[in-house]
Amino acid sequence: MLKIGVLVSGGGTNLQAIFDAIDSGRIRNAHVKVVISNNAGAYALERARHKGVEALCLSPKSFESRDAFNQALLETVDSYDLDLIVLAGYLVTIPEAMIRRYRNRIINIHPSLIPSFCGVGYYGLKVHEAA
Repeated sequence: MLKIGVLVSGGGTNLQAIFDAIDSGRIRNAHVKVVISNNAGAYALERARHKGVEALCLSPKSFESRDAFNQALLETVDSYDLDLIVLAGYLVTIPEAMIRRYRNRIINIHPSLIPSFCGVGYYGLKVHEAA
């Protein structure tokens, strides 16, 4: 069974679509093992808890440096022995060490226009208008 970790920052509509696809059988032989957000107020965490999936907040603001956050994020992801990491509206830059370690096992489903159209205020329709 494919073990999936989903990283999110907001409401989790794409996370819900993943849950729905697993429940309906469109995605088979897979389950979401953990949902990680950088935002403690992200509704995606509630969606995960409602499905009985472990939900964690790991915010860069809680660490003394970005390097410390990157290391904690990588260690946290590693602890779940994931087969696939899905970035579903995760608005934090993924550390290079994570990209190397999980090469060909990370998929970014939203926002997919990074890095060409990103930065402060680039979410929602603004991204699509700029593109």
